[in-house]
Amino acid sequence: MNPRITASIVVVVLLLIVAYSATFFVHQSQNAVVVRFGKLVDTVENDPGLHWRIPFVDHVTYVDRRVINIDAPSFELLTSDQKFLVVSAYVRYQITDASKFYRVAREELTAERRLVVALNETLRDQIGSAPLRDILSDKRANIMANVTKVLEPAGDVFGIKVVDVRFKRVDFPQQNSEAVYNRMRTQRAQEATRIREGGKARGQEIRAQADRDRTVLLANTQRDAQILRGAGDAEATKIYNEAFSRDPEFFDLYRSLQAMRTGLTGNNTTFVGSPTGDFFRYFEQNQGAPKKPQQ
Repeated sequence: MNPRITASIVVVVLLLIVAYSATFFVHQSQNAVVVRFGKLVDTVENDPGLHWRIPFVDHVTYVDRRVINIDAPSFELLTSDQKFLVVSAYVRYQITDASKFYRVAREELTAERRLVVALNETLRDQIGSAPLRDILSDKRANIMANVTKVLEPAGDVFGIKVVDVRFKRVDFPQQNSEAVYNRMRTQRAQEATRIREGGKARGQEIRAQADRDRTVLLANTQRDAQILRGAGDAEATKIYNEAFSRDPEFFDLYRSLQAMRTGLTGNNTTFVGSPTGDFFRYFEQNQGAPKKPQQ
């Protein structure tokens, strides 16, 4: 091969290597800082695409510009009413100043460690100034908002914007959990006993009222029955009297038949006496003969 051709190929390859080393690409989800001999010389922020650098001299460090989550370890904290809690939280942050971030932290792990330390101190202050009932109620949202606001200066030191701080879990320590559980169980048992006793008392009131209503109803019913029975007896007596005044002999026969029905009940009734008595006077031979009216 011709030495000139070989040299030309080598030169082209070297030029391609130099051209490749002189460029770098920034993704739209990233920012970049250009470092020359350990000193920051340029920053590429919010400008994705192809950029230039001095080959073999400048070093490019990429910085994520998206919102990043930090899962902080659980902290055991003391509330204002002297109750211990185990709080698990996470922080959402975004690197807004790539140059400051690189000068102070150089990498995300360093900044995150500092944020976790600041989060621990902030949680101790905020939880320590709030009672337990606020942390376990809707007021917890205000506490998280305060933690986010207080933590913002700690992020500004690194060129970081603290977007949000949230509680993942709020638990009691193991030894306190058992005591709280036993106390809650005792309270629920007492509440159940109170409700049960109230139900019994209410049941007795309802039964007593029902008994009173029943007694009054029976008394009124018996009174009405006596009134109706008395009115019926009076009406029957009136009818009997009218019937007797119209036909005394028929009425006498009717009363005798009623007396026989009452006195001769059953299939084995035995009567000992004369059949000519007054009780059987309508069974005599001349029972059909009408009696002459008395003068």
